[in-house]
Amino acid sequence: MSTRFDRLDIKILNVLQEEGRITNLDLAARVGLSSAPCLRRVRALEDSGVIRRYVALLEPQAVGLNLEFAVDIRLKTQTRDLTESFERRILRMPEIVECCLTAGEWDYALRVLVPSLEEYQTFQLDKLMTGNSEIAAMRSTIIMRKIKSTTRLPVEGA
Repeated sequence: MSTRFDRLDIKILNVLQEEGRITNLDLAARVGLSSAPCLRRVRALEDSGVIRRYVALLEPQAVGLNLEFAVDIRLKTQTRDLTESFERRILRMPEIVECCLTAGEWDYALRVLVPSLEEYQTFQLDKLMTGNSEIAAMRSTIIMRKIKSTTRLPVEGA
């Protein structure tokens, strides 16, 4: 779904990506519209699925999640049943904040947040690799420092 945006839609999207809690009145003033047309445009962007939802972005360390891992997973086989089973298990693990199906040497890339190294070991052994695991190989990398991390998408217009 590729959508073309006019300059006002782009302004709205860029402001909302930085300030999701901005009032409609303030948003309208920032983008150069009156309140009612601004609200109509925002609702149209929401209804079309361009704006998925509004969230609060938490600081992981502030809530006790002091370690972040990048985890690459290779499955035993790439059958539909095995991949669906793996994905169902992943969805039930709150430590995994992101899971991407990838092409190449590894089948999945995970982003895992935990309080400590001991908690990661417990997570890895007792949750990720438990029982009749679908996993053939795994590679974990500790993220030491993020150089860039953004939720902002580079929105362009018509």
